[in-house]
Amino acid sequence: MNTRTANYGNIFVGRQPILGPNLKTIGYEVLYRNCEADSAIIHNEDIATAQVLLNTYLDIGLEHVVGTHLAFLNIPKQFLFDRHCEALPKNRVVLEILETVEPTPRVIEALASLSQQGYTIALDDFVFHDRFRPFLELADIVKIDVLGKSSEQLQQETRQIRDYRARLLAEKVETREVFETCKQLGMFYFQGFFFYRPDIVHGRKIPGNRVALLELLGKIQDPNISFECLVEFIRNDLSLSYKILRYVNSASVGLPRRVESIEQAACMVGIDRIRTWASLIVMATGKDQPMEMLVIALVRAKMCEKLGQQLGADTPEKYFTMGLLSVLETLYGSSMEKLVGTLPLPDDVLEALILEKGAMGAALSSVKAYEKGEWLQLKKLQLSPGTIREFYVESIDWANHFSPMIDEPA
Repeated sequence: MNTRTANYGNIFVGRQPILGPNLKTIGYEVLYRNCEADSAIIHNEDIATAQVLLNTYLDIGLEHVVGTHLAFLNIPKQFLFDRHCEALPKNRVVLEILETVEPTPRVIEALASLSQQGYTIALDDFVFHDRFRPFLELADIVKIDVLGKSSEQLQQETRQIRDYRARLLAEKVETREVFETCKQLGMFYFQGFFFYRPDIVHGRKIPGNRVALLELLGKIQDPNISFECLVEFIRNDLSLSYKILRYVNSASVGLPRRVESIEQAACMVGIDRIRTWASLIVMATGKDQPMEMLVIALVRAKMCEKLGQQLGADTPEKYFTMGLLSVLETLYGSSMEKLVGTLPLPDDVLEALILEKGAMGAALSSVKAYEKGEWLQLKKLQLSPGTIREFYVESIDWANHFSPMIDEPA
């Protein structure tokens, strides 16, 4: 099949994080959609389109979608028979076998061959039945849809699989309570929007230490602060300046010579980059959310900025700030209005963050929709699917440059 003849411009490619028991990201399920179709192209019978989509991953490059993490890919039955999976790097992918695939001798033979070659096999939306035991003998990961199920139901489902070597992955985990239940039942991986959702208790005051962090963040993000004042401000915060200098001098940044001061660092890498690093350090301080939230903040920030540029905004850097701060509600467990109300932000940024109103608010809601795979909502942007997809992939690439600091913020 000549992949170059495929119409890649009509395809959206996204991802959804998969976390380990310590809430560290271990991989992403790669999501895809043909924007001209009415539903996600995941049906086993639509093999021709599915082939185009998988080849799109190869054309874009998995590293641009998942970085250094594992890519969880839905694999139609015909891919097993045609041996297309063997074109994928075995150390970078997890092959998800759809729940519609039956364990026929031919399917089991193909899976056994892939397993012997070192590929990781996952069973998607698995529901136990005796006829699926051959699958369980080969599987490394079993994904269980936990949405709407009681603790007793989940306990029964996990008990049926416990004698096999596969690790359990809970998918569609929507709340912290469900996450804790699944963890107690021995599930090892977790997928869903539970860590996106802020645990807000109305009327609860923002703790004093977080108030100080917000004030610090406000000074860093103040659009009216001069270069000299920002450098002086960061330099006077010993912890902040130490962390920035340590990262600037790390191998991942790759500067030609050692940097000894914040002023020198700002001149060499740019004040905007210093501002972003400083903001991330402050946002990572004293929080109990997964580091993936900071990755999301970076991707949102860059994608919002790109949308702002494409839509002709006079100050696309405001779009960047909006995207970066859009995760504060989740990080700090207070309402966005309370968190940003005292920050020195422009009115349109505040309106976008609090109400998702105006042109900036529309951009932010579109970026949030993209990351959740709600791609039909993107039509209001009036941009081509290919343009929006490229913005997303480029934003992931850009965010990956900050990964060392995100993984080790202290």
